[in-house]
Amino acid sequence: MKIIIIGGGVLGSSLYRLLRDRGHEVTAIDARKRKIYPTLIHSLLLKGNDVKLAKRTLELYDRFNVRTREFPAYTISDKLGNLTSLWQEVGVKVERKYVEWLSTEATITHGSDRLVWIGNFIRSTPVYPTEAKIKLDGRKASVELDGKIKEADAVVLAAGAWNSELFPSLKSKPYFCWSAAVSGRRELDSNFVYDYEIGFYSRPLLGMGLPFAIVGDGDTIECKPGEKVNIDPSTLLEKASARLGKLVQFHLGWGHCEGTPDMRPSFGRVGDNLFYIGGLDGYGAEIGPALAEMLMNYILDGEENKEYMVDRFQQFKGSFSLGREPHELP
Repeated sequence: MKIIIIGGGVLGSSLYRLLRDRGHEVTAIDARKRKIYPTLIHSLLLKGNDVKLAKRTLELYDRFNVRTREFPAYTISDKLGNLTSLWQEVGVKVERKYVEWLSTEATITHGSDRLVWIGNFIRSTPVYPTEAKIKLDGRKASVELDGKIKEADAVVLAAGAWNSELFPSLKSKPYFCWSAAVSGRRELDSNFVYDYEIGFYSRPLLGMGLPFAIVGDGDTIECKPGEKVNIDPSTLLEKASARLGKLVQFHLGWGHCEGTPDMRPSFGRVGDNLFYIGGLDGYGAEIGPALAEMLMNYILDGEENKEYMVDRFQQFKGSFSLGREPHELP
């Protein structure tokens, strides 16, 4: 098959490799408007079948030779219920005890959380670094690239926050997401912290035991893709400092994510030869490659997974508001 992928992020890069491995002629197009960060989080501390997708994603990272590095994680919440049993099913080691440097009880997990060197993975994907437009003839799609029309057996829309601009009938929205790079205690560069009592997370910056970390809170702020929103990080830093000790911000990182009506990822057919994959909702590094594999199996073999397919959004009429990111626990 001849396949064109619009988007070269974690989804497009994964799909490109998977389809090429199956012997198909694949072209990826990405204008490189999105920020490419060196590392992102991969965590198995998710809910429901997302845990299985995260586990499969780890296997795909190994297949793609993507570097990962594991760190302990501390989850502060007394409402985890049976989630710990779900995590243990995929090999996570779980214990609960008082943690001196956090001054509270926490659920400590090993084998659950990693930094993923996603930047090298994305940058190594060969793409046409230009904008593309979807052209429809009825329900059949082609791609306009540098003023020329390119035909394909399948066109895949995988442009993240820009998906709804390229294909406005999609049930998805872009939103602004951000986090702060801070200096603080050295434990923060060798551990993950998910604090659902105060409302923040922290993760290692470099993983070298230096007094630096990334802190965020997962807020969703609807905006146009590429638009910068002025935010005040002081409230977040005050909350996190109450648990972690004094934090000093030295950089504010920001980007754009794509949310769906139920804040879950989706894929499926949206035209005769047009396919969509997206709605990563802030946790693409955890489940993106496995979702890309699902789409490949759907395009090539007709395999369906109703839980993640875009057809489920037919019930949503008109506008919708974005909710919490799905990797946020109770």
